[in-house]
Amino acid sequence: MPANASSPRSADDITFVQLRTFACAAQVGSFARTAEELDITQPAVSERIKALEALLGRHLFLRRKGTTPVLTEEGQEVFETVQTILSSLEKLFSGEGRTAEKTILRLSVGPNLRDTYLKPLIPRICQDHPEVEIEFHPMISPVVVTRQIKRGELDLAVYAISDSTTPSPYMVSDMTELSSFNHSVCELPMALIAPPGTGARLSSGECLIEDMQFIFPLRRDLGVRWARVRLRLMGLAPRIPPLFVEFPDVVSRMVEDGQGVACMMTRSVADKIAAGRVEVLDIPVVPMRRLLVRSPHAPPVARHVERMLCEAFSA
Repeated sequence: MPANASSPRSADDITFVQLRTFACAAQVGSFARTAEELDITQPAVSERIKALEALLGRHLFLRRKGTTPVLTEEGQEVFETVQTILSSLEKLFSGEGRTAEKTILRLSVGPNLRDTYLKPLIPRICQDHPEVEIEFHPMISPVVVTRQIKRGELDLAVYAISDSTTPSPYMVSDMTELSSFNHSVCELPMALIAPPGTGARLSSGECLIEDMQFIFPLRRDLGVRWARVRLRLMGLAPRIPPLFVEFPDVVSRMVEDGQGVACMMTRSVADKIAAGRVEVLDIPVVPMRRLLVRSPHAPPVARHVERMLCEAFSA
């Protein structure tokens, strides 16, 4: 009998989380695999099972260093009872004749990524996981989305950050807590694009870069600080206030039509650069990093969607 429990306590103290953890460990025969299956740490598995043993006043596993845990006779009896309890619980929430409810996956992503990467994936996601319904949330600032991910108000989020931008202490703290749940998917090269011939005009002194209209492919509420940092890093101080247009394809077309210059992801305008419809100015631009973050509170299926997105972004 565990040392901290000389007699069983009330059944009200036992949680379904403890029962599910114990049942999983009994089935797979490994605390490490249980941690992987439940997406928690191995110490958390051990703590839950020790707590259950203390509450029941029974040793459930034989543990010897270097060997896999083995159910005791008492543990086997408890396992059979726990299976019945969990099976009954499952029937209670998904009883016969009842239509299964959809698992809503809340995803925050910008419109360009949504249309380019998410929309083509939706048929596959629905085919592989018919129980899932994706709920798109608008793109918001990295600070806010990170906080919402941490609180479980969002399940997945995709956004880009610059290593050169000093994040708030709150975001640093939140990202540290979420370090096991975020992926730096890829680096995003950036370029300052302009109408063809702009570089030659700048070199000849015919025009000044500070007199040009800078256009940023972001909403104003999200882009003002980002644009200020970008311009400072490029050593530029435009005399005309920047223009913010949310749609990257519209921004690139405006540049092509001679309406200004724009700081954009090189990949998004590669075809126009190759065709000579816009040119890249000889001004270095710090790259961005694309992050994919999953909430610790997200449903298990979020991990599968996360993998699909990582594959799509890395292709």
